[in-house]
Amino acid sequence: MFLLFALVMAASGQTRTVGVSMGDTFTYSYVVNWNSNDPSATVPSNLVSINETQWEKVSITAVSGTNITGTLTAHYKNGTETTIDGWVNVDTGDGENMTALFISAGLVPGDSIYTGSDYSTYLINETVSRTYPGGMRDTDHINTTAESSSSIIGNLSITTNMYWDKSTGFLVDLSIEESNQTGTYLTTWLEALQIIGSSVWPVPEFSSWPLALLTLITVTSAVTLMSRRKRFKNPSEPQLLT
Repeated sequence: MFLLFALVMAASGQTRTVGVSMGDTFTYSYVVNWNSNDPSATVPSNLVSINETQWEKVSITAVSGTNITGTLTAHYKNGTETTIDGWVNVDTGDGENMTALFISAGLVPGDSIYTGSDYSTYLINETVSRTYPGGMRDTDHINTTAESSSSIIGNLSITTNMYWDKSTGFLVDLSIEESNQTGTYLTTWLEALQIIGSSVWPVPEFSSWPLALLTLITVTSAVTLMSRRKRFKNPSEPQLLT
């Protein structure tokens, strides 16, 4: 009984550690795919904004304990840029503009992505090896699916998949697939981002990563893990940029 208690306490009290360092950089590319057979439907403005983003770079400016501080620079297709500050605690999940971009290094299936109450039920589903331009990487994967139905919104389904590099804890893949069926009308879309450059491990800048494979049909909502908008604070959208 004492041994069992000790094992439970050890599992629940796992130390959370930062796997990145000051000066590390991470560059992401976006994908947006929207479809609807509803003649009155229009593309949401946030998707239009994301579609105008060429890339976004996250730069780590400080690491203290389990806190990571950084800047996020969005580079748009017209050549302009915007920069905002952000931070995240990889233990509790508290933060602004960088929550879900970084989790603790070395998590294993069954671990929550953060220990804070808002995130404690979101558990790593599996650790899986995935191929990136820089080679094979072990990644921690979480998948969530939410469905709802009402006379106002119709039948809504949202699936979120997120992958973090296991040894460092930084986000490498995010996709949110949503579909909304209202009567005979179906609206779907996908919001996705992927790592295309990093100083931590070799990923050729702006590589020909097969983003086209992400042609999954999806639609928007703010109900899943990705819907907290402290820039990933409530992740129903991959909001790395405003």
